[in-house]
Amino acid sequence: MSESEPLAGRVAVVTGGARGMGRSHCELLSERGASIVLCDLDGDVAQEAAAAIVAAGGRAVAAATDVGDRAQCEALVALAVETFGGIDVLVHNAGRLPCGARLEDTDDAVWHALFAVNAHGPMYLTRAALPHLRRSSAPRVIFISSQWGQVGPGHSHAYIASKTAMIGLAKNLALELAPEGILVNAVAPGAVRTRMVPPENEAEEIALIPIGRLGEPRELSYTVAFLASDEAAFVTGQVFAINGGALVVGI
Repeated sequence: MSESEPLAGRVAVVTGGARGMGRSHCELLSERGASIVLCDLDGDVAQEAAAAIVAAGGRAVAAATDVGDRAQCEALVALAVETFGGIDVLVHNAGRLPCGARLEDTDDAVWHALFAVNAHGPMYLTRAALPHLRRSSAPRVIFISSQWGQVGPGHSHAYIASKTAMIGLAKNLALELAPEGILVNAVAPGAVRTRMVPPENEAEEIALIPIGRLGEPRELSYTVAFLASDEAAFVTGQVFAINGGALVVGI
């Protein structure tokens, strides 16, 4: 393992890896030597993202996957093992766009759909991957939650509750799995330049960020790559708030 490729020989599974932050995570983990298994609801875009990694000299495979479906999560784990021989890193990045309705106006289907992706999916996938993580020399599980999983802004109840659930699951799994050497952490992004922040909302979001700009996907990926590396070998059960200082002012 070289300094330029600290993740060489490791296999990373990234959900929602076809676009935005997920694609950025895949690209950086690949640059640092990991083999990538990425999934997305849009299988064509997922295949394109994997092909781009391979064209850049990396190793990657993709699948169309609904992480809210247990059988599809199990199939994704099987793909990783069949293709690359195991799993070392899980990045639970897949997510759905927030719904800004008041609680009494929140549709049941929206609530269940958000929990399916943000809470059920990470549980299904981690559970399916555990036998393989236990065989890894450096097992890592990384949840991509949200700053709204730490502080509720008073709307988007389904989104906030599901992202808070991710943090709770990450902390509980960190305690449960620490004796086995499986490290579990969460990243809580603020406003990042992705589809989650439409152009018409950028000025409103920037006004709440002390640094005065949106985050870039790559800036989140650096934290993900750190948590996947040996440099984070004594880090578990933590939530990394990457938000330009937004929560400092109590958003």
